[in-house]
Amino acid sequence: MNIEKQLIGMAQTPLIESRYIIAHESGNPNNVWANSLANELNYMKRNWENAFVSHWVGGGGRIVQIARTGLVQWGAGPRANPYSYAQVELARTNDRPTFEKDYAAFIWLLRHLADEAGLPKSLNGSGKGIKTHRWVSENLGGTNHVDPDGYLKSWGVSMVQFKKDLEKSLHKLHLVVRGDTLWSLSRRYNTSVAVLKSLNGLKSDRIIIGQILKVG
Repeated sequence: MNIEKQLIGMAQTPLIESRYIIAHESGNPNNVWANSLANELNYMKRNWENAFVSHWVGGGGRIVQIARTGLVQWGAGPRANPYSYAQVELARTNDRPTFEKDYAAFIWLLRHLADEAGLPKSLNGSGKGIKTHRWVSENLGGTNHVDPDGYLKSWGVSMVQFKKDLEKSLHKLHLVVRGDTLWSLSRRYNTSVAVLKSLNGLKSDRIIIGQILKVG
């Protein structure tokens, strides 16, 4: 999956320590249409002095980074922000196929950021790892938000399932290196070129070095 960079460029202060990756959702039931991600991005870019996160996910699996990781972001209250390597917002949708792509990207990104920060890919445990905004409210305080539980539940994803998906991953992934082709990957992972193209939404056989592909 690709991470689009649209960095706002605001000054960010150093973290006290990297302990958490925070999972959010927009909480905006009035912004669920095809342009919901663009709307959320535009709003946060205009109002970052009130709150901002490092990444947004939405629009059918797009990932957009707007602030640097490993530095303070203002998304989870004063008791979590100085310890949060990254904070990820999920834009809402009213379309099932869009949600499924968004959810897969959300899971991938949270796991990727945890790996990048050297944190466990565990959800809402007692120590370091991936935390929901609800967990922050109930365990650290300084905020009263309870996302993303309700929105995920509205699409049939319980916290038990969310935890399982984060800890075990939805898909086996492959980082494309020099010499890889869809045909060689299909042989390696005992699948077909058609399946690989479908899993990754590819319209041609072209893949590029550094691209992350679902392979199972």
